[in-house]
This record gives sequence, C-alpha cells and structure tokens, in this order.
Amino acid sequence: MTQPQPAMYSLLEGFLSDFPWSDNMRHKLRVTADRDDVKFILACKTDGKLTASAYTRQPKPWPNYAVAVWCRHPVTDAGSKSKTQQAVELVEKRGLTPHAAAKQLGLSASAVYRALDRVQERTICPCCRQVVRDGFEIDESVLKIPSDGPASS
Repeated sequence: MTQPQPAMYSLLEGFLSDFPWSDNMRHKLRVTADRDDVKFILACKTDGKLTASAYTRQPKPWPNYAVAVWCRHPVTDAGSKSKTQQAVELVEKRGLTPHAAAKQLGLSASAVYRALDRVQERTICPCCRQVVRDGFEIDESVLKIPSDGPASS
C-alpha cells in the first residue's frame, strides 16, 4: 500500500490558515519560517493532535504522520520563483488583487504593481516567464517547449 503524500504549500499563509493552529502556534511557525536555515515545516497529526516539525533538509521519505508541508523554495523543474514572480502569478492566474497578493507574500504592494507594469506589452520568455530585456532575443532553437511566437502577458 502506497503512503499518501502530504499536501504541499509554497505560501506560508495558506499553510497557517488551512489548519486549526492556535494563535501562539501560528506566531511560533512564522518566527520559525523566518529563519534562513529552515527549508520545510511539516504539519503532523499523531493521536488526533496537530503538531509541527521544522527541517533544514527534505526528509526522504516524508514521515507517514505528515499531513502537510510548507516549503521555502518549492522544488519545480523550472527552479524557484521570486516572491515578486509568485505575486504576479497570483494576480494573473488566481485573480487576486496586487495588494492581496503582496500581503500574502510579505511584499509591498508597490513592488507588485511595478512588476505588473514591467510585463505589460513586453516579450516574456516561455521558459522562465521573465521579461526579455531590450536588445535581447529568445533563441527558439534551445527552447524545451516550442513557442508560438513571442509570449506576452
């Protein structure tokens, strides 16, 4: 029988709000998540009690009592996204306001507005989703995925 995988969270606020943490525990988890050496926080349920454990490296495999995991830098094929890139994605794909996305990620709203302004009517790289700067071009021959022309947001 295969062990179920814990729910993965890249945003701390979702990890904190989706579980019935006490106010004191939420505060402690925020403080723990601010530490540079902490990469993962696991929400664990044993004997009906919700607890948390912090890790500096990813355990292999996840403990069987883990129900959710917050990851500082989610492991993806494209690499980690900056908080600003995550905020722009929340605005574009999930319909959040720039202010709400900024608050969720701990950014200033002006940083999100500036990032949105930078991507409007600009060529976006289909691989990394970053703005292609003036004077540079996308080399279509090295793309892993075919492009249907310049990607603009």
